[in-house]
Amino acid sequence: MAMLTIFLLLSAAFALGDARDLNDTENQIIENLIRNLPIESEEMGAKEKRELQTRSSSCPPGWHRYETHCYHYVPIMAKWPEAEHYCLLLGGNLASVHSLSQYNFLQSVIQSSANGAQRTWIGANDAIKEGLWLWSDGSRFSYQNWGQRQPDNYIHVAGNDNTNGREHCMEMNYGGTMLSPEYSPVIHQTF
Repeated sequence: MAMLTIFLLLSAAFALGDARDLNDTENQIIENLIRNLPIESEEMGAKEKRELQTRSSSCPPGWHRYETHCYHYVPIMAKWPEAEHYCLLLGGNLASVHSLSQYNFLQSVIQSSANGAQRTWIGANDAIKEGLWLWSDGSRFSYQNWGQRQPDNYIHVAGNDNTNGREHCMEMNYGGTMLSPEYSPVIHQTF
């Protein structure tokens, strides 16, 4: 199975509560994410404090809101199950797509965050039953405007991953930039 970079949506509050139970890699991911979040300080002026408070009431700084979800891109290498696991640890899931406008929104987040169309995991998989695609967040798989004959089971890299040449996980930007056989995941979290 190929590796991807993780596109995370998370809250420092979710991460801090479970940090003691995580392995070193997971702790490093959480520490890096928290380190990149702006911190309110006494040096901030009233205007900056109001702006931070307003942003945090909708989505954390650096995150992107779409309807009831917040999205954040974090370039961490992971296989699909690992990416989903990290998302779950942080209170979210890999992103699900339910409309063309949401698909376009996710594309814009990926392109602005990764400086181009990076290959990106999203939350769909057919690992339980071949051809029955499900979203990892449990939402209904109804969006159908994928590329021609997609989703399919083509796996671009043969490996020792027991998939028998079948791809059970969905990615966006298959024709986009590929950094070795590794990509960038997307996750979402509801606030």
